[in-house]
Amino acid sequence: MAIREAVKIKFEKRADTGKGTCRKLRANGTVPAVFYGPEYKESIVGTVNAKDLSQVTDSPNWETSMIDLELPDGKVEMALLRSVDRHVVTQNILHVDLYQLVKGHKVKVAIPIRVINKDLCAGVKMGGVLEHPMRDVEIMVLPREIPSEIVIDTIKMPMGSEIFARDLDLPESAELISPQDSVVVMISRPRSLAEAPEEEEETAEVEVVGKGKRKEGEE
Repeated sequence: MAIREAVKIKFEKRADTGKGTCRKLRANGTVPAVFYGPEYKESIVGTVNAKDLSQVTDSPNWETSMIDLELPDGKVEMALLRSVDRHVVTQNILHVDLYQLVKGHKVKVAIPIRVINKDLCAGVKMGGVLEHPMRDVEIMVLPREIPSEIVIDTIKMPMGSEIFARDLDLPESAELISPQDSVVVMISRPRSLAEAPEEEEETAEVEVVGKGKRKEGEE
């Protein structure tokens, strides 16, 4: 579990809206943005510096990256990126939504799960198949305890082992929202290995039945 330091971004208020205005803003190195949250029922329209924003948006886990957002009046608010709109072709950022986090109030977030040491996994070396059906876990957590990701080391996982959502190493304040019995990672037996004992048993049974069908007089 990794918790990164918050990125500082300055939020400038803007009055003009419209496609033409937004194009000019992006050409000048800024990104149109909206800031809203529990204490900001009426969202604030503004801009953020594209270079500063890239510290978050270039991260593979931007949804969980904490931001210290400096507002025009000098107040600093904790925030998360809730949406990032990009150009279909160029992938340049067109617009972002920033959501206010309130100190002492938990927020619902989906935390990415990253699996490491897949090739070195004990169960995989024995011929098992590593499956990773759950890619993120939903939790309620205090803002400053939001992890950027949860890392699972599979190196010691034996054949047939499983890790469930309830087994994950979560922050102290976290409440698990995803079903506790959801399988995050498992090392399953290949079908060939799983069916082998049954095939052997079936063969042995045929041989026994065959021996029992001797004709009278045979030795």
